[in-house]
Amino acid sequence: MRLMLLLAVLLSAITTSAGAAEKVTLRLGDVKGDRFISLRESGQLNNLPYDLKLTAFDSGAPVQEALNAGALDVGFTGDLPFLFVYAAGAPVKAVGAWQNNPDSIALLTRSDSGIHSLNDLKGKQIAVNQGGWGHYLLLGLLDRAGLKPSDVTLRFLGPVDGRAALASHAVDAWATWEPYVSSAVVVDQDILVPQGGGKGILSGYSYALAREDALKDPQKRQAIADLQARLAKAQVWASQHPEAFAQALAKSLDMPEKITQRWISSAQIRPVDFTPKLAETLQQSADFFYKKHVLPKAINVQNAFDYSLAAQANQIADSQETKHE
Repeated sequence: MRLMLLLAVLLSAITTSAGAAEKVTLRLGDVKGDRFISLRESGQLNNLPYDLKLTAFDSGAPVQEALNAGALDVGFTGDLPFLFVYAAGAPVKAVGAWQNNPDSIALLTRSDSGIHSLNDLKGKQIAVNQGGWGHYLLLGLLDRAGLKPSDVTLRFLGPVDGRAALASHAVDAWATWEPYVSSAVVVDQDILVPQGGGKGILSGYSYALAREDALKDPQKRQAIADLQARLAKAQVWASQHPEAFAQALAKSLDMPEKITQRWISSAQIRPVDFTPKLAETLQQSADFFYKKHVLPKAINVQNAFDYSLAAQANQIADSQETKHE
């Protein structure tokens, strides 16, 4: 009887220990997989104390949809698609950020389109991703040129269809981001519309978004904080090793290396300090989209952020800022 009791206690202890040792799984959605590739190539995926399951998407909107549906725990996407799911009441919060060069989001055209300046956009058909960087950029460019949205015809297309529409002459211009800009320039010989970049219009911020139920799970919270720190380190590595990163992107995404080299040079991705100043920037975007009747209602984004998991990533971002000063 004593032996049986002892065996029962030992079995219970082993079972408890095995349960405690089980890794939590984070379900991650990324746009084109470039962040994931930087994590892998920089060695930041080695010895993860949790499992990471990746799904790659063509743009930010489907990442948001998957988050809202509960298919992901964390999603990497641009700041603007976040506005729409947040406005719709999706249970997600921004928990980290990085920045792209705003000019890497740009308006493209063909050399035979007759568009040589922003003023030439009047009367043209332009492809944009509804509610995303391309849409916001174009509205800002129209303001810059003194034109109204009614002066052009918008075609709401995703990036793959937008590229095809420009190539087939179905539209005259296309507002998009990297790596689609570099693909169109290198492969299709498309050109950038003069003054058609995002500087002065877009922030270039992208966010790590997390579902609120994942943020309530202690193990997942710890994993999300760790993932953000690893991503910041990976982005620093990528900026310091552009040739190696370009080769890895080309191989993993089946792209010519000329495209990935241009993409990296154009985007200049860097980690940023995740503080309330980002909420101020997103609020400006929300107000602009509401003014232009893109957002159906005015929203306050102050509660869209959870800054509590960004301490480690912020230290890395701060150290990089110090080096550049």
